[in-house]
Amino acid sequence: MSRETYRKIITSPENWEKVNKENIKLMNMFLKEKNTRASDTTINSYHSDLSIFFTWNLLENNNKFFIDIKKMEFAEFFSYCVTELKWGSAKFSRTKSCLSSLGIFIERLLDDQYPTFRNIINKSIESLPKVESREKTILTDEQILKLTNYLKEKEKTQELCWLYLALASGARFSELLRFTTDLIDENNTAFNGLFLETLKTVKSKGRGKLGHLITKFIVKDLFLPYYKPWIIEREKVMKENNQEHNSLFIRDDGSPAHSGTIRSWLKKYEKVLGVPFYPHCARHRLVTYLSKIGLSSELITSLVGWKSESMYKIYNDLTSKDKNWKELDKLEEHLKNN
Repeated sequence: MSRETYRKIITSPENWEKVNKENIKLMNMFLKEKNTRASDTTINSYHSDLSIFFTWNLLENNNKFFIDIKKMEFAEFFSYCVTELKWGSAKFSRTKSCLSSLGIFIERLLDDQYPTFRNIINKSIESLPKVESREKTILTDEQILKLTNYLKEKEKTQELCWLYLALASGARFSELLRFTTDLIDENNTAFNGLFLETLKTVKSKGRGKLGHLITKFIVKDLFLPYYKPWIIEREKVMKENNQEHNSLFIRDDGSPAHSGTIRSWLKKYEKVLGVPFYPHCARHRLVTYLSKIGLSSELITSLVGWKSESMYKIYNDLTSKDKNWKELDKLEEHLKNN
């Protein structure tokens, strides 16, 4: 039961052959310059967004040169994205940002060739209101226990380690794959010895070629019972396959695990639980768990590695009735005395 997303694909090699060559040239110059300071993930995303835009421009807008496209035509593109491609607010905003960045690039570096060009994207295109386009999973204690027992029965030591690293750290999907054996030392702790602190920083989502480097903190007693058995088993697999690398998670042949490896696990977990399962639901679980036992939003923000407490509000799924309200003691005392 994956979190299904509607997809209508308009790009194809055949269509791309017909796209205005000046637009392709402009796109390649922009991405090459952007690549000096943006992550590979950002570059790949921008390439995808521009490919969609210039294919739409071919099919619906007479294959116009980017410089000559009018406000209303940009508005028609984004309307098409919402009505035909069924984009949500996140994809809408990213593509708007991408096209605006292309406009800024032209103004900044190609003004001698196009002196009258003005970047009109942000001024003419309103942002799409943010709405949840896919079902959110809030993991219960019972669901976590069910999945844990399933993995124990199947002797999936590695998957238990991955699951509890996600639950105990709140790390993003890409961050979990970047964990290595030399990041973790069970004696390197923080916050009264309750958390493991990574020995080095981990690349996270952020601006710049290197992204945002952060120290990760892991709830020690949640993670170590599953980490230790996996380290022993991992060593055996590595020796049997003559592999030498420090990736924490591996494939059957001992080579480093990739995103496809993890996604195959997630599909299995969805079948076991009967609900969508994705790494961010583990982050929701950690933030909600720490909030419920009384940790402050400031501390949780530091532990997860956010720059502001605004993200805490997104990932804290506690409802009013789940919170421990000290004021209720006053009501209880009043009722006893009357």
